[in-house]
Amino acid sequence: MSEMQPYKERSFRFVELLSIHDWRMKLYGIAWQGELPRPELLEAAKCIAAETLAKETANNYKVGFVGAHDGRNASFVFVDFWGN
Repeated sequence: MSEMQPYKERSFRFVELLSIHDWRMKLYGIAWQGELPRPELLEAAKCIAAETLAKETANNYKVGFVGAHDGRNASFVFVDFWGN
């Protein structure tokens, strides 16, 4: 098991405004190294958001945000939106 590393401040940036179907989503990037997440992670985040939002049928405002977190040991994408 490796020794824990002290927390290192990460870059948190607005990347772009996405129009996915009828949705308006803000894409944000969090990067462990560099200013932005890797381009392939940002593209994966857009695909995941499109797949997720296409399945959403509940009453909602069709606005929200997508996060692409490019971490040191793992990367992940989250899709969040407001609804009734």
